[in-house]
Amino acid sequence: MTRNLSLCIPAFIIAGVCIAVCGLVSAASPQLPCEFYGTVTVMGSPAPAGTLITAYVNGTNQGSITVTEPGKFGGMGTFDERLIVMTGENDFANGVPKITFKINDSPADQIANYQPGASTSINLTIGGEPVTAPAAVPVPVSNTTQVIVAQAPSQVLTPAPTPVVTPVQNQSSQPVQTVSMNTPAQ
Repeated sequence: MTRNLSLCIPAFIIAGVCIAVCGLVSAASPQLPCEFYGTVTVMGSPAPAGTLITAYVNGTNQGSITVTEPGKFGGMGTFDERLIVMTGENDFANGVPKITFKINDSPADQIANYQPGASTSINLTIGGEPVTAPAAVPVPVSNTTQVIVAQAPSQVLTPAPTPVVTPVQNQSSQPVQTVSMNTPAQ
């Protein structure tokens, strides 16, 4: 019995050390990044291409993206670029960190919560309401088929072609002979 107990004690000690080390490693693991895409307006107008958007977590620059299409940054497609925001080990010490944004060097009006692994659409603005696209009008769908026939114009007016006259010069030194095409009389 003492022999079995002497084998179990080192096994429990090794298991305890492994659990403690795993706990320390997981506590120090960085969080998944979160990412953003959307629109960006400055004083109600779309931000021009080349505008720099920077994300800050607890006052530290944690990611940036450059506007390539006026008024838009990133995209929701699988391979679209997005504003990737990382956090440090201590950023969660006081709860969920807040993300602030700067458009060039000016603070944006919006603040977002850090959501590890989330891809979020956000409309960033500085001083003014964002310019929004008109909403799409829903089209009612029914089980009937509607055929729309387009009518072609009955008369198409096209200008008459202008004849082009090109003078031809005789470049030989002999006079031009006139040929008569008369059929011989029988």
